[in-house]
Amino acid sequence: MIERNREAGAVVALAACGMLVGIVGCGGSSARLEPRYVAVHNTMAAMGLAQTGAINEGSLAEGGVARSTQHLDAGQCYTYVAFGGDSVENLDVRVLDDAGTALASDATNDRQAAVRVCPDYAGDYQVVLTMTAGNGEYTLTAWSGAPQSGGAAVAQGETRRAGGRGSCAAPLPLELGRPVQGDTRAGASELSGSCAEGRAAEQVYQLRVERRAQISAVLQSTFDGALYLQRECGQRESELGCNDDSPDTSRSQLDVTLDPGTYFLVVDGYEDQGGTYELVVSASQAQPIEALCADAPPLPFGRAVTGTTTGAQDAFTATCAGGAHSPDRLYRVEVQQRSRLRVRMRSDHDGALYLRSDCTNPSSELACNDDFGDQQHSLVTAVVDPGRYFVYADGYNLGAAGNFTLEAESAPDVGGGATGDQCTAASAAVPGTATAADTFSAADDLSGSCGGQGAPDVVQRIDVRARSRVRVTFTGAEHSGVAYLQRTCGDASTELGCVAFAPAGNAAGAPSPRPGPMPMPMPTPSPGVAVVSPTLDVTVDPGTYYLVVDGARAGQFGAVQVNVQLEDIAALDRMCRQAPVLRAGTPVSGSTAASTDRFQASCADGAQSADELYRITLTRRSLVKLSLSSDYDAVLHLRRDCTQQTTELACNDDSTDNRHSYVEATLDRGTYYVVVDGFRTGNQGTFRLDYQVQNAP
Repeated sequence: MIERNREAGAVVALAACGMLVGIVGCGGSSARLEPRYVAVHNTMAAMGLAQTGAINEGSLAEGGVARSTQHLDAGQCYTYVAFGGDSVENLDVRVLDDAGTALASDATNDRQAAVRVCPDYAGDYQVVLTMTAGNGEYTLTAWSGAPQSGGAAVAQGETRRAGGRGSCAAPLPLELGRPVQGDTRAGASELSGSCAEGRAAEQVYQLRVERRAQISAVLQSTFDGALYLQRECGQRESELGCNDDSPDTSRSQLDVTLDPGTYFLVVDGYEDQGGTYELVVSASQAQPIEALCADAPPLPFGRAVTGTTTGAQDAFTATCAGGAHSPDRLYRVEVQQRSRLRVRMRSDHDGALYLRSDCTNPSSELACNDDFGDQQHSLVTAVVDPGRYFVYADGYNLGAAGNFTLEAESAPDVGGGATGDQCTAASAAVPGTATAADTFSAADDLSGSCGGQGAPDVVQRIDVRARSRVRVTFTGAEHSGVAYLQRTCGDASTELGCVAFAPAGNAAGAPSPRPGPMPMPMPTPSPGVAVVSPTLDVTVDPGTYYLVVDGARAGQFGAVQVNVQLEDIAALDRMCRQAPVLRAGTPVSGSTAASTDRFQASCADGAQSADELYRITLTRRSLVKLSLSSDYDAVLHLRRDCTQQTTELACNDDSTDNRHSYVEATLDRGTYYVVVDGFRTGNQGTFRLDYQVQNAP
């Protein structure tokens, strides 16, 4: 931009000289200054320019210098015209930025001088008039008008010279509380932020913080702008915050808490976007952490509390959520006896939630969760001793802020009083309808063969009127648990099946720093990955049965959605008896697109997709080979008893690739059932099944 303005100044000086020739002549005129000014005034006004500021008049000896400070706005162009008296031989006018760099200078050798400058950024500039030769009176006037390009004077396609004003090498000054205007097209494309990748040019500002403060930066742009803050200019890993849209593409905002030091605020564009903008940075004194802790409002049990982290300072960090370097809000809870504690958070941003026993001590963290099910939900649970605890509503990584709702609950550690807490008070299951089974306030009464010792449990009663297949699925679990079906409630010897379930994703939480509090594993599901529901699948005779939902081990509690399905076994038996028969050497083609999920398997993450059933009959002990090719991720499994998954003999998901499956088994004389299925859930399509048989060796 500096080089271009020097060229522009020379062009404007020549143009001004040509304009003045017809008025006063560019050399040797003896006209008085006032008539010359009037003539120039009329000509400038006719060009659509307006006079800026007062007329500057004076007298200088040869070599003398007159300086004046002018506040210039970005995106505006200014023309300075100087006239010398009869004894003046040569005048020179220059415009300097705050670093002393000449942005424009006169290119003529005459008693008149003219320069034009279009600054990259708003600020105070020095206009320097020098009596280069001769001596005597002078008059200096200033004129302003929008540049012909409609923005800062950067030509279409011009490349900004690296290291110019607005770069890491020469950052622009930034005054807190004072709006600054600029144009990113006057900069180079050298930097990028985590929210602003691409080839857009940027402008860099230097921000000095004298004392710990809460900084708010707001960018209004005529393009899809972005704003990011770096501790070390040009070092992406030193980024402290980045925002693209807040709430739309023309506005970006950063709210960060900064310790004393020097920082670099970058105005950038999304992809290749650029244009004019206004930036306002304000600061307020950051409240000491000790004061925040002392002023923490109470979080009542059993009542939702709403709030926002927008505009709050970033005072606390966590072990999850990328450190939770976002604005946060703090609450306190009072626990009167050893208790179970559960806090849920809903947010309109990527929120994070964590719990500490000591407000100012990060190592006292008891539990931390970023995403529970999705980015807008978080959940923490723990078993805690009597005392005061602190709940933090925060955001993922850098700059995630917004509105939230918190709900806290507590229950005695021994439990008691939950719905379905005992066999005699079992709640009735409604087949086909998902119901919540919540062990948060339950006592520990029962256990199953796959777990449940020492953990709270609840019971649902299932009434079966005809011989049926009972299928129970579990989704949305808040804890690691088990479920088991008993013919007689409380009698472990009558158990018909036991299955474990767990919250989706990896556990996240900090170990307890002292005896007593017990952190609970928190889920972090992988985006876009289907979660397979654990299934309890048994065939029962008519009667009453009891489904127990339990914790996997001591200290595990929470809610889970339970869906009980009853399928008349007589109808299933008829379907099995009517299944098409496979004939050796004769391939069959089919489709699962119009089918339902009736059978599951030990492989393929449960194979809970639509399926098709076939049967084979062997008259002697034989080697059976089954080959499946498909246009989807298909699964092939083989069982002895059509209605009993426990009789599965073989299962294969992928053979060479996920479009082929292969099963080979040596089988005794009898009837067997072949299921063409799909990986996990929702996988269905067309297939070709080939069956070969030969005598077993």
